[in-house]
Amino acid sequence: MFRPLRRTNFISSVSTKLFILTFMSVIVLFLVIGVFSYQRLFEPIKQNNEKVLQGSVVQVENYIKTLMNNIQTQLIFLSTPVLYNMGEKDFVQLMENVLSYHQEEIASIYVIEDNTVRISSPFGYRVYVPEERIAEITNQTSKTGFWWSPPHTINDHFVLTVSKQIDNRRVVAMDVNLNALTGPQIIQDDPDNQRRIYLFTGQGDYLSTNTYLAYPKTYLNHLEMKAALQGLTQQSGTSFNTVHTSFGNYMVLSSNQNRWDWFVFSVIEESQAFPLIDSLKQQLVFVLLVAILLAFILSVWITNYIRKPVTAITKQFKAAARGELEARIKLKRNDEFTHIANGFNGMMDDIQSLFDDLRVAEEKKRHHELKVLQSQIHPHFLNNTLNAIYCLGETGQTQEMCEMIRSLMGLLQYSTDKVGDIVTVEDELAQLDNYVQIMNLRYGDVFVMDIAVPEIYNATPIPKLTLITLVENSIFYGLSKDGVNHIIVCGKEHEGAGVVLEVSDTGPGIPPDKLKVLLEESDAANANKGLNNLGMRNVQERLRMTFGYPYGLHFANEPDEGLTVTIHLPTVESREQG
Repeated sequence: MFRPLRRTNFISSVSTKLFILTFMSVIVLFLVIGVFSYQRLFEPIKQNNEKVLQGSVVQVENYIKTLMNNIQTQLIFLSTPVLYNMGEKDFVQLMENVLSYHQEEIASIYVIEDNTVRISSPFGYRVYVPEERIAEITNQTSKTGFWWSPPHTINDHFVLTVSKQIDNRRVVAMDVNLNALTGPQIIQDDPDNQRRIYLFTGQGDYLSTNTYLAYPKTYLNHLEMKAALQGLTQQSGTSFNTVHTSFGNYMVLSSNQNRWDWFVFSVIEESQAFPLIDSLKQQLVFVLLVAILLAFILSVWITNYIRKPVTAITKQFKAAARGELEARIKLKRNDEFTHIANGFNGMMDDIQSLFDDLRVAEEKKRHHELKVLQSQIHPHFLNNTLNAIYCLGETGQTQEMCEMIRSLMGLLQYSTDKVGDIVTVEDELAQLDNYVQIMNLRYGDVFVMDIAVPEIYNATPIPKLTLITLVENSIFYGLSKDGVNHIIVCGKEHEGAGVVLEVSDTGPGIPPDKLKVLLEESDAANANKGLNNLGMRNVQERLRMTFGYPYGLHFANEPDEGLTVTIHLPTVESREQG
């Protein structure tokens, strides 16, 4: 007996483990090389890019210092009493020239005399300066002679007021446009405006930015950035930070190294802050993908080199476990697997040879047993038949006695004939008629035999005594004790190929347990009554041993409707081809 091989789990198979081991080894190797190289290059690149960011903040602070010094110089120039005394018209022209030259940086220039705006450029600006602002400028400037105001708004614009005394009655003032402190001209090495500049007071009040706010998305991003940077104004000095918004991650460099304690923030997207590092990451990802591809190819090649012979060997082992003795392993290689295959093939050759010998011996033994069974007329059957003949002679029924003797002689000759075990349906039907005559003379008219087999099936081969055994089974187990029973033998063509003979009766049928006993026992249960010891199981085995497994008996047992036994036989042509 072959023991079935246990199914191997996919994960526990050698080829899968080898694939995973090889794949992971190559990946880890490339990762170690990639991470080591990345670490070696990361710090220098990061330091270089941080210097670039720091340079942008320095540019803004230098620009603020330069602009404020320039404004201070212009204010000192305009506060000279001699210039103011040369005439109002000439002084207004001078203010307009200064304003025209600094039109981006300076929002307005005006002169306060006796707490009233006397002249201004632009001309109409004088009406926008409230009295409390005039009073504050006059008061603060009189104390120090030169005053820088905190940032404040005029017409929704942040401005810074710078003032200088001309004399005890007069003050010249400028409103500096704080948007100019973060203008696009500040950062000279950023032509694509990738870096954004934000300016806050030391108290965290927003002043200006160079961000273009015309688009809704940009404006929303600006609002989130403003809120995030306001929290960073609590930190002093120069520092790097990372800001997260719903639009992305940003690198921020902050500084408040100026006389006004303003915070300057240089903001840039992380991917643009360190372009070389981002490129390095992309290259590392590319190397990792290449490593995965190479690892996969290498792992598949190594795995296939092992998996193919293992799969072939396992497949044939499973086939052998199922009893397929023709299973052989075919390998075209010269290694240890070939030695395993040769050993398996030699073992299977020996097993097949042993099984062939056993099969031949078993078939000979079985064939001999069947021959003995079918050639022996059971003594009880012969004794009962002779007693019936004797009774016929005693009662003077000479004609019936002669018919019974003739039928018995025909059966004896047919049973002991050494010509062969396979006869034609015509011969079997002729001897079936002799058997039925004997049984009718013995038991009377308890059954009627109807034969409806077309002559075209007369030449169909059939094992000897097949129909007689089935009819005998119907007589002893399938007939009702009341009335006359009918046993019908008919023939027809099979739907696929071959011929079908049916033996049916009109009795009550055979109980399933009794039918099971008849099919499982080699010797018939009617051994003391029947013609010989051929049982239904023997009939089934003879059919399949002679014609093959598709042929044989099929049973349809309906309660109170009788038993129908179907015999599937090959035609003469199909038997000759086989």
